[in-house]
This record gives sequence, structure tokens and C-alpha cells, in this order.
Amino acid sequence: MGSEKALIEIGGRPLVLHLADTVARVADPVLLATGSVGRLGPLGYPEVADEVAGAGPLGGIVAGLEASPHEEMAVVAVDMPFASGEVLALLAALHQDEDAVVPLSGHGVEPLHAVYSRRALPALRSALNGGTHSMRMVLKGLRVREVPEAGWRAADPTGRFALNVNSADDLVTLGPWRGRSRSRRAR
Repeated sequence: MGSEKALIEIGGRPLVLHLADTVARVADPVLLATGSVGRLGPLGYPEVADEVAGAGPLGGIVAGLEASPHEEMAVVAVDMPFASGEVLALLAALHQDEDAVVPLSGHGVEPLHAVYSRRALPALRSALNGGTHSMRMVLKGLRVREVPEAGWRAADPTGRFALNVNSADDLVTLGPWRGRSRSRRAR
């Protein structure tokens, strides 16, 4: 991308704040796993430092589960501009005793737009400490409820919740936000 994804401006605000606001509609508190606290500047939401630096999303998920006051936690990657609070609420409602409830899109499992249980912490920590950082690989060691498209389609008829932004060209997928995007440092 050439710049910090979390701080790409969408409609005049950093992407991370759009996502935090989306999650805040269905979860409280919203914790931002920013790698290290303060790295992105003041954001107005509590932050947690990654459990293990450089471990990718898994380090943030472990830190978030540790810090969360709840047994279940919604997880959204910062590069998913169309994250859906409705899909997250649906996944939470479907949760029973699984370690994770994860939607399936046309690309397979979406482990970074999912709900995780605190019961998953031992397996997540084991993967983290063992050097397995791929969330798709980590899911293989968990009890996972996979929610097919037919299960989540009513919550997000567009299916756009699963889109992520990995390059400047991907910003074209932002529809009405297109053209208003630029990187900035939080103040």
C-alpha cells in the first residue's frame, strides 16, 4: 500500500475509526489492537498491544481476548472497509460453545471478520508461541462454526463485508468513498 492502511482517510476520517464505529454499534468496549499502544496516534478508543510483536492479526486477537471483559469478542481486520455490524451480531447470536464463529465467503473462511471465544485462548496462544501466525491455519486447531453465505446473506445482502484493501488499486472498491482516500498520520 505504501502507507499505513489504518490511517487511509475515507471521507475525511481514518479507516480504523470507520471500523471502530461500525463495531461499536454491536460491541462494547471496542478495543483496537494497534501493534503497540499509541503507534497510530490518538484514536479515542482503548488500545491493546499485540501479545507478540510482528505476529500479525493473531497477536492482536490474543491481546484483545485477554483484555476483553466478555467471553466472546468480535474481530475485524483494519483493511475491511465494509465490515458489517449486522454480520458480527449474527455470528455472536449463532455462537454456542465453539471457539470461533466464522463466515464463509467466495474466498473461503473469513477469520478476520468473526467472533472468537475466550475458550480459544489456550489454542491461540499455543499457535502464537509455536510460530503459526496464519489465521486460516490457526482455525484448524479450533472448534469452529462456519457460517455459509446462506446463513449471513440476510445480514449483508451485498457480501461486501469480506472485501479487503491491500493496494492503492483496491481503493476503487470503496464505491462512494472512492477518490476521497489518502493516507495521513493521526493527530
